[in-house]
Amino acid sequence: MAVVSTCATPIKGTHLRIIELDACGVPVTGDGGLVIVTTGFVQVVQEPQYEEGTEFFERTASGEACVNQKDDPILKRMQLTAQYCLFNVSGMAHVMSARELMTGTPTTGTGFAVAEGSSSNRYSLEVWQEVAGSGACDADGNQRYVYNAWPNVGATMIGGYTIENGRSTLETTSETRGAAANWDTLVGGDWLPAGESVLTDEHWVWNVTTTAPPTAACDPTTLAA
Repeated sequence: MAVVSTCATPIKGTHLRIIELDACGVPVTGDGGLVIVTTGFVQVVQEPQYEEGTEFFERTASGEACVNQKDDPILKRMQLTAQYCLFNVSGMAHVMSARELMTGTPTTGTGFAVAEGSSSNRYSLEVWQEVAGSGACDADGNQRYVYNAWPNVGATMIGGYTIENGRSTLETTSETRGAAANWDTLVGGDWLPAGESVLTDEHWVWNVTTTAPPTAACDPTTLAA
């Protein structure tokens, strides 16, 4: 079947969204959930983690190759390293499985406290990019974006944090799992093509869209129940 393809050159990173998930990777809706949209990130680096294919090699009695075959590698997960230059207290506390420090009325998060133990919180991570060059807009003049989604992220480790005569950034390293069956339905938005959905064994979604990213804000929001 002939397919008309899309070409796009991704550049920069404009918006990043964190959505709280439960232990099964399902987005938490209603007042118990958390959604953070920020532009205050430096980079997100993806490193695929593979299991090398088993190699089978055997020589004959005369030393010639009798069997020479290697299985294909298997993708296990993605490792994501993110650097933040703007610290959103609520978002960082959830990502790091830390305790958010709160005060006042209305309740305001002012910081976080990190304790020893395992990192159990899960979240989805989405990043929007610009499209560079002549492909920045579609034929109708609509601006195009590259949409990246990692629907199920966790096992987060905190990276180095330096206090010096300069800016401080916070780094986290996390691992992905396959998406929950209804992840894309619950998070909403039109960043995927009509009729498409995220499958349960998929760790990374990349799509060209004309739907703009959500608006960045310091205060967390929630998903509709």
